[in-house]
Amino acid sequence: MRVATKGVIRTPPRALVPHACALLCVALLLLVIVRLPWAGDLGIHAATIERLRHDPLHPGNPLVDADTPSPYYSPWTLLLGCLAKATGLGTFVVLRVAALVGVALLVTGVGHFVRTFSTRRGVMPLAVLCLLLLWGPGLFNWSGFLGLNSLALTVSYPSTFALGLSFHFWALLRKALRSAAGWRMFLGLGVLWAVALLSHQFTGVVASFGALAMVLGARPWPGRAVLLRVAGGLALGFTVLALWPYYSFFDLLGAGGGLEEIHRSLYRNLLRHFGLALLGVAALAARWRRDHRDPLVIFFALGTAMFAVA
Repeated sequence: MRVATKGVIRTPPRALVPHACALLCVALLLLVIVRLPWAGDLGIHAATIERLRHDPLHPGNPLVDADTPSPYYSPWTLLLGCLAKATGLGTFVVLRVAALVGVALLVTGVGHFVRTFSTRRGVMPLAVLCLLLLWGPGLFNWSGFLGLNSLALTVSYPSTFALGLSFHFWALLRKALRSAAGWRMFLGLGVLWAVALLSHQFTGVVASFGALAMVLGARPWPGRAVLLRVAGGLALGFTVLALWPYYSFFDLLGAGGGLEEIHRSLYRNLLRHFGLALLGVAALAARWRRDHRDPLVIFFALGTAMFAVA
């Protein structure tokens, strides 16, 4: 609520609290970028950039001394490797640049996506705070998860870039569906979708579910011409995936069995890791009562089904 005093509209101090808290969280992430903690897969991503700096066309495998393809060579890491080669910047300086870009994409992406649902001033900072803090009482670190502690360790990873890109992708898709945009927009969205999938495959799956939810929940329902453009963007995205020269994306579809043990911890201690997110489920139930085709509800249902199947 805003208060008018002598012709000047002022925001009550309590309304500024979410903005201040969200800015504090972002500031903490910026301090982490300065420190760039050596943990998790940071060494792998550093090795990837070093290989691309040495030879952008035939980098070899970043994990072993072999000339084999690797899914770590994505459009994002290729850009970072070219930046390192062109500027001579140190690998960890480049990773700090990656972290800055990732945080900027993530914060602006959340704001972009949220504004497609509501234009109220307090919604965006509240969304940032929920994404960073509304997880569980126990610390949980995993690439692609937005908990503040997890993001502090993975802020320079490709997963952060892919998450920020995904939020912008969903927002642009909602706008394109709403305005019946032309072919150029939907073809560009197809390329963005492919870049997210190539940059971090697991986040790309989430981006895909989100895109499907935005289409299924679009109001008014897209006409035949718009759905044809959606199909065209999808076809272009598949083409980019098929033509990516650094590794075969579709070969990864058969590699899931070897990752089961690694990801088993995602299915344990659910209340400890995700218990606070149940507040969000209550909010989704309220949205579902108002609209059975609410995109966020459909998104949650698709994610829950995937979790149950996996």
